[in-house]
Amino acid sequence: MGTSLGTIVYDIGGGIPNGKKFKAAQLGGPSGGMIPVQHLNAPVDYESVAKLGAIMGSGGLIVMNEDMCPVDMARFFMDFCQDESCGKCTPCREGTKRMLEILTNICEGRGREGDIETLIEMAEIIKDSALCGLGQTAPNPVLSTIRYFRKEYEEHIRDKHCSAGVCSALFKSPCQNACPIGMDVPQYMALVRAKRFDDAYQVMMKTNPFPAICGRVCDHQCQSKCRRSTLDETLAIKFIKRFITDNASRPAVNPVPADRNEKIAIVGAGPAGLTAAKDLSLRGYQVTVFEELPEPGGMTRYGIPSYRLPRDILAGEIDDIRALGVEIQCNTRVGRDISFEDVDKKYDYIYLAPGAHKSQRMRVDGEDIAGVFGGVEFLRDFNFNEDAWLKGEKSLGAKVAVIGGGNSAIDAARCAVRLGANVTILYRRTRQDMPAAEEEIIAAEHEGINIEYFVAPRKIVEANGRVSGITCERMKAGDFDNSGRRRPVVIEGSEFTLDVDAVIAAIGQTPDLSFVPEGSDVSVNKWKCFDLAEKSKSQTTNEKFFAGGDAVTGPWTVVGAIAAGHQAAEDIDNAIRARNGELPWEAPAEEFIEIPFEIDEETEEQPQAAMPELDATERKTNFKEVELGYEIEEAIKEASRCLRCDAEV
Repeated sequence: MGTSLGTIVYDIGGGIPNGKKFKAAQLGGPSGGMIPVQHLNAPVDYESVAKLGAIMGSGGLIVMNEDMCPVDMARFFMDFCQDESCGKCTPCREGTKRMLEILTNICEGRGREGDIETLIEMAEIIKDSALCGLGQTAPNPVLSTIRYFRKEYEEHIRDKHCSAGVCSALFKSPCQNACPIGMDVPQYMALVRAKRFDDAYQVMMKTNPFPAICGRVCDHQCQSKCRRSTLDETLAIKFIKRFITDNASRPAVNPVPADRNEKIAIVGAGPAGLTAAKDLSLRGYQVTVFEELPEPGGMTRYGIPSYRLPRDILAGEIDDIRALGVEIQCNTRVGRDISFEDVDKKYDYIYLAPGAHKSQRMRVDGEDIAGVFGGVEFLRDFNFNEDAWLKGEKSLGAKVAVIGGGNSAIDAARCAVRLGANVTILYRRTRQDMPAAEEEIIAAEHEGINIEYFVAPRKIVEANGRVSGITCERMKAGDFDNSGRRRPVVIEGSEFTLDVDAVIAAIGQTPDLSFVPEGSDVSVNKWKCFDLAEKSKSQTTNEKFFAGGDAVTGPWTVVGAIAAGHQAAEDIDNAIRARNGELPWEAPAEEFIEIPFEIDEETEEQPQAAMPELDATERKTNFKEVELGYEIEEAIKEASRCLRCDAEV
């Protein structure tokens, strides 16, 4: 009694299995309520639990990970309470039945606007007028899930989407549902199994303009929901995507005539901007993309090293977009080479997708000393001046400290190793808390990079005008933050200094929106990202301007940026056609591709096929691509592990 929820879950219970994230805990049984991740520090006692919308009940505690759908859980508990109702009083007998019907409709894609308000109203009436404790507490799961997870209710109703991948009536397969761009994974898995690689490429191109890029650098959210993991290991969806683009013929690209009068400008030639450019070009618009840097690609070109994403692969997919008729003007910064006002005057609609190309500062003494780099700036400078770095005309020195635990930190560290440095990554939390992909962390360790956990920088040490060391402090785990991670707390008297020649700070990124002048009516929030109009997914506070990608969400992923580009193109096209009184755009009929259906009669345990890689001792001396790709037999065998969750019963 009085022990914090987080202590019970993590210290006593051992935490969430398989690296999953804590989402909520249900206290008090079917009549209890959900307590979400932001309240892990709450003490488990009668008063505190009641304030959070749950009850102590018999002391039962159900811990749920990120794969839990709060709407489905509310439906499950309401089904129990409705079944247990004795029927003596009308509020409980009829009210729980009606609430169950509404929850079932929402889970099955029949939810309507106003359902949430109806559930709240009915829940309050039942609580106030039911005769016994069962009826009076039956609405608790519904009220608590609406209180803490209202957004997921709204997604079920408005978008017919279950982000947890539980409500199967709303999707074909869990992997496709988890993919931000809805790639039909079972289809291209089936085609690889049938050795129809060209058709598999066509299937991927329906939703993804950059499958070869994503086959190398995607964060593969789809794999986190793969049901094969309940048997052995998830499918290697990302690697199969890469195999297809390596072994199939790239679909031909034909120019699309710009037969519409409206002209569209796009600021930023990253994945979000280029995806929107492609979609709008296919709809017949004249599209011009303005890119500040010498080559298009955004962070995929200047933030991801070539050992992960070879430049010819990147250039090939961007050239396909140019081939449609999209104009990409590089070395053109809006606000410098062309004014924001001129763009506003010359184009009917503008999509702002400048990315997040500015490193966050550490806010420690000495970070302006020569030899201190931002992670984004270092990677950009290296990718921009690769020859100079490789020839030794630019150098980090013999010892390098990298601050941070994300993919940019890992990329910077692995680049530094290839430039001959001895590298140490300093991260202030635990390995489990690192936002970098697990495979990238493992690759860094194999390349001899040392990772120090529970360490944070305090100041940069200077000698002769350059970095000579970094003073750090040891940390320990404190209370939980709103993300469910323990806050790092300084251990008093734990200071120590590392001798280093350079420091790379990769602790986060922010967009540079200085090109947007005041008075443009395009609102920028305190996080230095664009504000969107209410209930819009891409339109800004100025109806002529749309925005997406990292400049809206903050640093995210390549596939997330692609999804933002698709959304913006659809929204811009819809806005234009609505203004003109036109019907919505209809995509031309696609060539029919017959998808085979073949699954094994008996499914045997078989681990995921490992990706062949260059040996660590060899690859750390050069920038050759590390991952070598599957051979045909290996890819077919891996694709055959698919359980075909898209099958209709």
